[in-house]
Amino acid sequence: MLRLVKYAVLCLGIALLAACSSDQKRPDQIPPVAESPAPITPSNDRSDPILAPESTPIRIALLLPLSGPAQSVGEALRDAAALALFDAYDPRLVLMPLDTKGTAIGAKEAAEAAIANQVSLVLGPLLADSVTAVAPLLREAGLPLIGFSNDRSVAGPSAYLMGFMPDQEVERITRYAIERGHERLAGIVPLSAYGDRVLQGFGPAVLNSGGEVISLVRYEPDPGLLNEPVKSLARYESRRAAYLAEVKALEALGDDLSQMLLKQLKVQETIGDVGFDALLIAEGDPLVRSLGPLLPYYEIDPDKVQFLGTGLWDEPTLGREPPLNGGWFPAPAPEAPRAFLKRFNEVYGHPAPRIATLAYDAMALAATLARNPVRAERFSRNAIESPSGFTGLDGSFRFRSNGISERHLSILQVKRNGFEVIDPAPTSFEPDRVGASFNISPATAP
Repeated sequence: MLRLVKYAVLCLGIALLAACSSDQKRPDQIPPVAESPAPITPSNDRSDPILAPESTPIRIALLLPLSGPAQSVGEALRDAAALALFDAYDPRLVLMPLDTKGTAIGAKEAAEAAIANQVSLVLGPLLADSVTAVAPLLREAGLPLIGFSNDRSVAGPSAYLMGFMPDQEVERITRYAIERGHERLAGIVPLSAYGDRVLQGFGPAVLNSGGEVISLVRYEPDPGLLNEPVKSLARYESRRAAYLAEVKALEALGDDLSQMLLKQLKVQETIGDVGFDALLIAEGDPLVRSLGPLLPYYEIDPDKVQFLGTGLWDEPTLGREPPLNGGWFPAPAPEAPRAFLKRFNEVYGHPAPRIATLAYDAMALAATLARNPVRAERFSRNAIESPSGFTGLDGSFRFRSNGISERHLSILQVKRNGFEVIDPAPTSFEPDRVGASFNISPATAP
């Protein structure tokens, strides 16, 4: 099987990637793609202009930064999509990787090439400004777009986003924490576009769940500039001053009881409460590894304060940071993504970034929608916006009419050797209207 995948990837790098041989046998361990929510029986009359002949190519454009600063990420997403194409085993599918160069201008040029090549669907781009650049062009051409950004401001009609929305992650984790008694929350959030999106969801999510935001500190995402924000969050100076005053008073008394209390105080540096019992840490690898140890250093005790993360915590090696052990964060159940990333590494000989699953699921979705024999309905808004959604490597999701993906997320707890699911995600959506959910990829990658 690995030889077949590598050969498919070679085809991809040279020109257009399709099923490189129509007589390749599908590996037994890869389950067949599920049927669409409303299967349509094809007419026997091949002259019917609505129905596409079985052999008509279905071109799918893949817009990614295959050069420039984000080249390595773009190439990994391309290779992940190639694996999904291989698994789909549909010789009609032709995947066209087009280089956005990581710029809005490059993305527009790639979109123009996609239109000229008469594609049926566009996957990507990766970056928010690239999505903004191409969405109007593709909308005018009647082409739906499924991008990989997590910036909801660039979504819109026929411009769908596969990315995990920070506000949805924040809503999920804060609601879970408050339901378990952690009603006084604080946040430490970077001064970045990502941090801004986290904050859009944090306050409303806490208030809607009956909690209270006690403190909020923002910081420059620079490992050399983290001490002061953490000290501020911990109220370290005032708690330290209270500690020194108490030590001085006990030393002045000099009796046996005072000496006993003084001995107990010597193991601390501060006294008093930080004021919150849960802390949202909106940072990922590698900066969270610098941030994590500073929290107990400035007397934010992880035994008293429940640490909460976002989807950026979805890095299995995070458990090597002792202060973060026991932390909670929202993410898909780890089994299927972990198996896919292992498979990717075995096939290509190098690891993939965590977001590579987005490209796999997007291509798997395209392959599933392509099974509809009615050409006009394959990639229509009704098909893409299936109310009961889809299930891929990253769990169940569906697209709303505003282009935002809505996802079911589990709550994971950080352990020394990985993650444990402590609150599973729902497995399906309650439909808004008649429909049936369906899988777009294997539950676990081979």
